[in-house]
Amino acid sequence: MKSFTKHLSHYLTLFGILLAGFAGLILFSYDRNFQVAVAFALSLSYVAWGVSHHYLHKDLHIETFFEYLAVAVLGFIVIFSLIIRT
Repeated sequence: MKSFTKHLSHYLTLFGILLAGFAGLILFSYDRNFQVAVAFALSLSYVAWGVSHHYLHKDLHIETFFEYLAVAVLGFIVIFSLIIRT
């Protein structure tokens, strides 16, 4: 719990990024192309947050970068497939 409160500002930033991304997906539900752009921006923001978070704590490794990239790509694929399906 101590670690969570120590990094609370980082996690609130991540929550804000995700909340803004999902709000963009909902608010622009009438424009599929813009939704894809929002999903792509959300994925890039997630990777940027992860890299900066680990860089600030001096535990950034190439494996960590690829892990965040893989999760972002998978998330983008899921969101993209849901956008295209509807």
